[in-house]
Amino acid sequence: MARIRRASALVGVLGALAGCGSSTTPTPTCSTISCPEVGSITIAGPSPLIIEKSYHTTLTATAKNKSGVTITVPFVWRSLDEKVATVDANGRITAIDTGTTVIVATSLGVNSTPVGVAVVLHQAVKIDTVAFKAPNAITPGATPDSVRVRVTNIAGGSVVGARVKFAVTAGGGTISPAIATTDAGGIASAEWKLGPANGVNTATAVVLGEDDVVNPNVKANLASYSITTYAAIKSQDGDGQQGLILSTLPINPSIKLVDSLGKPRPGIPVTFSATGGGRVALGIVPTDANGFASPGAWTLGDVNGQQTLIAKVEFATLALKAVATGTAVHYSALQVVAGGNATCALTVDNQASCWGQEPLVGDSTLSNKSTPTVTKGAHTFFSLAASPSNTGHFCGIGTEQAVYCWGNNALTDTNAANPVLSTRVPTRMPTDLTFSKVAPGNSHNCALGIDQNAYCWGDDAQGQLGDFKTVVRLTPAIVGGSFKFTDISSGFEHTCALALGGSAYCWGRNSNGQFGNGTTSGSSAPVIVQTPVSFQRIGAGSSFSCGLTTTGAVLCWGNLGTGNTAVLTPRAYPNAPVFTSMSVGGFHVCALTADGTPYCWGNNQIGQLGDSTVVEKLVPTAVATPLKFKSISAGYAHTCGVVQDGAVACWGDNGFGQLGDSTAAVKTIPKYIILSVTP
Repeated sequence: MARIRRASALVGVLGALAGCGSSTTPTPTCSTISCPEVGSITIAGPSPLIIEKSYHTTLTATAKNKSGVTITVPFVWRSLDEKVATVDANGRITAIDTGTTVIVATSLGVNSTPVGVAVVLHQAVKIDTVAFKAPNAITPGATPDSVRVRVTNIAGGSVVGARVKFAVTAGGGTISPAIATTDAGGIASAEWKLGPANGVNTATAVVLGEDDVVNPNVKANLASYSITTYAAIKSQDGDGQQGLILSTLPINPSIKLVDSLGKPRPGIPVTFSATGGGRVALGIVPTDANGFASPGAWTLGDVNGQQTLIAKVEFATLALKAVATGTAVHYSALQVVAGGNATCALTVDNQASCWGQEPLVGDSTLSNKSTPTVTKGAHTFFSLAASPSNTGHFCGIGTEQAVYCWGNNALTDTNAANPVLSTRVPTRMPTDLTFSKVAPGNSHNCALGIDQNAYCWGDDAQGQLGDFKTVVRLTPAIVGGSFKFTDISSGFEHTCALALGGSAYCWGRNSNGQFGNGTTSGSSAPVIVQTPVSFQRIGAGSSFSCGLTTTGAVLCWGNLGTGNTAVLTPRAYPNAPVFTSMSVGGFHVCALTADGTPYCWGNNQIGQLGDSTVVEKLVPTAVATPLKFKSISAGYAHTCGVVQDGAVACWGDNGFGQLGDSTAAVKTIPKYIILSVTP
């Protein structure tokens, strides 16, 4: 209603001014000879012109003679109500107060068409802090929750796009950003890092107006914050110890929690976390009646030098320090293969050692192993391979070019009447065929013969044996189609292989587009992957497949990750580096560049991508490590690799000791397998 009345008043003023004669208008002077004859004056821009209180704008006038030709003349500007707005000799308007006025430009006795001006106050008039409360416990250098303000207009509504300036006024800390813009809720926020010494820290926020000066329309334009830091957590015991890496320190660390007056705070949970791969017995411990808390035993990590134990309550932290000494003896191998809930490696004497869940370890026992354990039978191998399934098995090509398998559904018993499908030790597949590579699946196996034929056996319910049938077969038989292959890989219920020339073929289950042929129809015979590129390696996972092209690109198809839409034809990753090797696991993929830099992508619920997070990545993502690898292997939910010096490092799920670590703790970055420590 107020806006309607203002507009009506403006119309009346404009009408009155239009009826005024030019005799009352101040007239610019000029010499008699040079004075042109002014026919009309117009002012560019809308009328009425709406301008925010305390802001400025500039009008431009144009004069024409009676022939309509633009001429240059001096102008006199005036405002009908200078309490609302003033105008200077250059046409620059200053909005003084809300209301309406009229601006006119005059020259040589001629008035311009009047321009109405409405000065409004629609923007910021108030600033308030939002949900700010100084923490009970906070130490110097801490970064508390973001400081926030809300900017509102005269009606109490949120002001969007207002600029707010934050500043530290005491304590020596920092605040960023220095200027923030309010969001849709009128909120602007900044991160405040407190100063390095105990004491009072203060910060302020003001709303800026035109030209980023303090906005005069905002009453009490200052929001203030104050936090007093103090030694809220004090070391009680166990600081400054020394011990061998991976050893448990002799004194259990403990801290005391106090309030700002130095009085103990009982019953407050304290969070303890060790750096350098170390660990404590208890991660969260409440303080006792005297304010004391201890996490129990502190076991050092595998990093030489200083390690720390961080005690944290709210925004207060204390770092207890320890010095780790000694040299770790790393486990080394020629090849490492990550499988379901276990890992196997090919040792320098070509034997297979495994660790993780039985019966995948292959040592004939019933107990899981968290350290490399030699498989039973003293067999020697050229290479090892693992099923991508968590309930799968391992296989290897023996030095006599026979296939050996162990674990769940190892499928080495051809007694069709009463077959034993699983085994706890490496067992030879009873056939006279000789092989160059084996590809274990979930409940089927495939292998490449020396003759470059593909042979498969086991479950065939989805046609994964590629023999034009869907009947279980426990003896190896040639995959149909008269192909010769150079590489082969088995997924959960499908198989893929590379033919001579680099074309890829898949068979078995295709419900998620595992074939890459644009359909979801399965097949018991090889189906060509629809892509013009040539591959040098092929990999099959749970419900997807990937290929490494001859130019070093990885293409994937099917359903990779959790909840992703199936990709029915091969998809490239345009921003990925050039890769020289690739490994496909149950639900993720890893690859290496020429210098051994590792990348992984796909499911990451248990840290199997090694990027220090548990967030799924849909494109190749660098593993968070400075290590360079000779080879890499993606398992069901963990990953391992052989570092360039021969040591083995693993990351991801460790529920069964498959990372070679007895703690069962998940590792989100690569960690060496350590056999022992020397002083």
